Amino acid sequence: MNNKLRKALLNRQVTLGAWIQIGHPACAEIFARAGFDWVCVDLEHGAIDLETMTGIFRALDGFDCVPVARLPINDPVWIHRTLDAGAQALIIPMVKTAQEAESAVREAKYPPRGARGFGYSRANRHGVDFDEYIKTANDQIAMIMQIEHIDAITNLDAILDVEGVDGLFIGPLDLSGSMGITGQMQHPQMVDALEKYLTACRNHKTAAGLHIVHPESQNIQKALDQGYTLIALGLDNVFLNDRATECLKAAGR
Repeated sequence: MNNKLRKALLNRQVTLGAWIQIGHPACAEIFARAGFDWVCVDLEHGAIDLETMTGIFRALDGFDCVPVARLPINDPVWIHRTLDAGAQALIIPMVKTAQEAESAVREAKYPPRGARGFGYSRANRHGVDFDEYIKTANDQIAMIMQIEHIDAITNLDAILDVEGVDGLFIGPLDLSGSMGITGQMQHPQMVDALEKYLTACRNHKTAAGLHIVHPESQNIQKALDQGYTLIALGLDNVFLNDRATECLKAAGR
C-alpha cells in the first residue's frame, strides 16, 4: 500500500498532520518539509476553492506527505472532484449515521464497491496512469468520518461497522454545540461523549483522530496517552498569529 496514511490508520499507528486554511502552496511546502505525515486542506472553513486546493496538492508532490481534504459537506460532487484533484484521504464532516457514512464511502469508491465515476483527471495523471489508478484507488484512498454531533455519538457502533470507514475524527466544538454546552469541554456530558468516542474506536480497532488547535507538549502527550493516533497539530493561521504575537510581546509590544 502506497498511501502511508491509510496504512497507519488501519494499523492504528500515530500520524501527525498539519491543517491549512490559508490557500497558498507555500504553507503546504513548509509543513511537508518540516516532516508532517499529512497535510489537510480545509474546504469547510476558510475560502479555499478546488483549484487552489489542487495547487496545494501539487506542492506536496515533491514530499513524502499525504494530501488530505476536509470537505465542506458530505456530497457526491465534492467527493468526486476532490479525489479527481489528487486527494488521497477525505475527512467527511458532520457524519451522524451509518447511512451517511456508507454514502460517503460509496461515492469515493469505484464499482463494484461504489459509484465513483471514471474519467481522466489529475489523480490518474490526466489519463497516463488511468488503468493503474482505477485498479488501486479503492485500496489507496483513506476515508475518515468526522464525529461532531451527539447523534453521531449515539450511532458510533453502527458508523464503525460500515465497510471502508478507516478512521474517525472528533469535532469537539460542534459536538458541544449540539448538546447546548458550546465550548464547555470539561462539562460532564462532553467528557462522557469523548470517552464513548474513544471506547468505540478501541472496541472496533479503528483509529481515533482529533485536532489540537494550540499544540504544546502537554496536550500532545495527553492525546497520545488517551489513545488518539490521527492527530492534527495547529493551523497555518494559528501558527502565524501565535508566533507573531510572541515576537511582538518579546519586543515590548
